[in-house]
Amino acid sequence: MQLPGGLIEGEKRQRQYRFWPVSGALELALAETAETAASIPEAVTRILALSLRELGGEAMNEERAASLCVADRQFLMRELEHHLGFSGGWFHADCTTCAGRFDFHLDYGDLPVQEAGVGYPLATVNHGGRALRFRLPTGRDQEGLTRIPDGRARSWLLRQLSCEPELLGEVDASLVASVEAALEAVAPVVVVQVQALCPECGTSTAIDLDPYRVMRRQSDDLLHQVHRIALHYHWSEAEILGLPHTRRQRYLEMIDRSRGMVS
Repeated sequence: MQLPGGLIEGEKRQRQYRFWPVSGALELALAETAETAASIPEAVTRILALSLRELGGEAMNEERAASLCVADRQFLMRELEHHLGFSGGWFHADCTTCAGRFDFHLDYGDLPVQEAGVGYPLATVNHGGRALRFRLPTGRDQEGLTRIPDGRARSWLLRQLSCEPELLGEVDASLVASVEAALEAVAPVVVVQVQALCPECGTSTAIDLDPYRVMRRQSDDLLHQVHRIALHYHWSEAEILGLPHTRRQRYLEMIDRSRGMVS
C-alpha cells in the first residue's frame, strides 16, 4: 500500500507503508493515546507512530509521523480505521432544506483519493518580482499552530512553510491567497465532504466527514469487553488483549448465547 503523497527523506519519496497486525493491546494503546494527547495533531502523530510498522521499509516513529503532509496523515487515519475493521458505516445528517434527519451508508473504499501533483511537496509563487518557494504543511506545523494565537496563525504558518523566509517581507492577504492556491495544486487530496440526498425532499446536502473518526473509539468500550471475557473464561488481561477484534467478538457472542441473550 502507498501514500498519495509520501515522505521526502534525502532524495527519496517514501510511499510504501504497513500497519502492525491488529490486537486488543494495539487498540487499547490507540484509544488511550487519543484520550490523553494535548491536541488532535499530537494525537494523530502518536497514533500513527504506534500503528505503522514501517514506512518506506524503515521503522516508523513520531518524528517521521509528524513530518508527513496533512493529507497523508488524514489518509492514514482513515486507512487505520479500515485496518481495525471499521470501513465507514452508517452516518446521519440533517437536511438543509426540510430539516429532516436521515441516515446514509458510506464505504470509505468508495471515496476517491487524488495523488500529489507535479513538484510535490513544493510550490513556487511569483510575488513582488520574486519566485518564492513553499512546502506543504505537515503534522509538526499543525502541532505548532495549536500554540499560536488565531490572529497570528496565518502569517506564522506562511513563514514556517517558506523555503526562503528572509525574502518574504510583509505577509499580506494577496500572498496568502497565492500560496494557498499554489500548494493546493500540488497537494494530495482526501475527501472530507460528500453529498447525500435527503429521502424526504430530494435535496442534496453537503456532509462533512471527520478524517480522524477512529480517535472517537473509547478505551472503556474495549475494557468492558475484557471485563466480560475475563469473568467468563478467567483469562488474564494480556491474553484477552492479544486476541484480534473479530475473535473477541466471537467469544462475546458465545458468552451472550450461553446466557440466553441471543438465539
